Amino acid sequence: MDVSLVDRVFQQIEEGWDIPTPQGLLRVKQEDAAVTLPGMPYSIVKNLAHAVFWQDLWLGSLAGKKRPSNEFVWQNDFRDPDPAEWPALRKRFVEGLRKAREYCGDGFGKHKKKTDAEAADVLLAIAIHASYHMGQINVLKRALKKGK
Repeated sequence: MDVSLVDRVFQQIEEGWDIPTPQGLLRVKQEDAAVTLPGMPYSIVKNLAHAVFWQDLWLGSLAGKKRPSNEFVWQNDFRDPDPAEWPALRKRFVEGLRKAREYCGDGFGKHKKKTDAEAADVLLAIAIHASYHMGQINVLKRALKKGK
């Protein structure tokens, strides 16, 4: 796997080639981020907490951390975060994307996965999952603006 291609994916995410940059996308007031609109499955903050949860797990695996139990994962995935977590979640999401991208460059050799292919798969999972949820957040953000 040519990790420079994965780096290119992260570049597109960070620079906002298709949807807004992560920082721009997450420029939402805390109280707005906590709103669950009628017909929508969850709030922006709940969506972001889920994205950050998995990003943290995958980054942990690249750093050699043991995956938590399935019980822990099920109890904490798609949890209802306190709206006050919004600033910290935004920061962790953006920093996590940067950290993942560092693994695509000179830092690739620092991963703790058994093989380079496994590490590349984890990096792709982070990028794909982040992109998917950024798209959802973009839709939720537009719906919020329309509802005002």
